[in-house]
Amino acid sequence: MKSARSIPLSLAAPIVFIWASGFPTGKLGVAAAPPFLLTAVRLTLAALVLAAIAVCSRATWPGGKRLGHTAIAGILTYGAQFGGCYGGMSVGVPASVTALVIAMNPVLTAALAAGFLRERLSRIRVIGLVLGVLAVAVTLGGQVLADGAVNPGILLTLLGLLGFSAGGLYQQRYCAGVDVRTGGAVQSAAAALAVGVVAVFEQGHVTHWAQATAVLLWLVLGGSVAGTAYYLRAIAVGGASRASALFCIVPPVSALLAWPILGETPSIAAVLGMALGAVACVLGTRPDQAREAKSRELASLRTGP
Repeated sequence: MKSARSIPLSLAAPIVFIWASGFPTGKLGVAAAPPFLLTAVRLTLAALVLAAIAVCSRATWPGGKRLGHTAIAGILTYGAQFGGCYGGMSVGVPASVTALVIAMNPVLTAALAAGFLRERLSRIRVIGLVLGVLAVAVTLGGQVLADGAVNPGILLTLLGLLGFSAGGLYQQRYCAGVDVRTGGAVQSAAAALAVGVVAVFEQGHVTHWAQATAVLLWLVLGGSVAGTAYYLRAIAVGGASRASALFCIVPPVSALLAWPILGETPSIAAVLGMALGAVACVLGTRPDQAREAKSRELASLRTGP
């Protein structure tokens, strides 16, 4: 079996930039349009683009129960994540804080996998989980002190994180083998429909069409298409653990981008949270050395000398 290697900078850099830019760009988007409408339109456009790619490449579409499972995974992964993030940012949660909370996805996913999929949680990952919780608590606590009250946007952001992690586990459990192109189209369409229902009851309207359009183009073509393609390539080159470890770099880069774009200066609590979060992500995405050694041993026994 081909062994994973380090992800080159030429591949890691665009992934981190695309991910990090999505948060301040999303903040610009919710300043120009209602958050759930923005989310629904983004996901609809992404579904159309991915469906076109799938049709042109003659990819296999999921059917039967797998189609339903793929749709549920999409509602969790995309609908809850983006709806929660954009909803939170629309009521004042800074882009850098949102980036840090979502960057805890690998850590939370490891914890949920241990609880629901009975996956072993190593001591190192437990430490990473504790640091991840501390990072989020410090950052959101600083946000509460700054606001003087608990911003409801914080709860929406946490919902986005939970949906992101739960969706990944659901996909791992029920959607194995689904083609990325058709699966992405189905997931985006299902999430767009779910968020669209919420958007019907949302107040507000588009206040700046040019800004909203430019944001949507970047989020769809950059985030949904290019970002996904680069990320899948990173998994193929370096493995899932190394690829997901790139999450730890996203919050500080997002904070740097938000500074000139939005005028958001990171607070001391946010900077401390980013530092703790980076360590948490690194520890939370480290491969289980004992499990890998056991797998290699079993493989050698099966194949012989």
